[in-house]
Amino acid sequence: MVGIGYGFCAAVLYAGVILLNRFMKGLNGLETTIIQLSTASVVLLPYVLLTEKITIHEWSGKTILYLIIVGIIHTGLAYLLYFTSINKLNGQTTAILSYIDPISAIIMSYIFLGENMTIPQVIGGFLILGAALLNEMFDKAKVTT
Repeated sequence: MVGIGYGFCAAVLYAGVILLNRFMKGLNGLETTIIQLSTASVVLLPYVLLTEKITIHEWSGKTILYLIIVGIIHTGLAYLLYFTSINKLNGQTTAILSYIDPISAIIMSYIFLGENMTIPQVIGGFLILGAALLNEMFDKAKVTT
């Protein structure tokens, strides 16, 4: 039940991201990235403060460096590339990329972090990719008829 609750919350927040993107017309990729990351920080901060014990005074210089690297390169740069290119792609391509995102995260965590990949995750990945493939096939069939 907890997993279902988290999944529902993730779906609601993702829908919020999509709606936020619809209202942000005429902005460049950098501006969109700053708004998206700022909004995500504000939304997630209460959750983090309520669920995690944060002891900033125990952080080392290495920890702060890693946070800066993850924040700027792995999050900021990735979002900047995504939001800059999203304006140049059609909706179908953007949707497929959003389907691949969670699957690639699971695969990379398995390869690089040594996390276990469960059978339900593999099945879910195939279902997501299968749905994207079917959607693409039906979309192309509509265009040709």
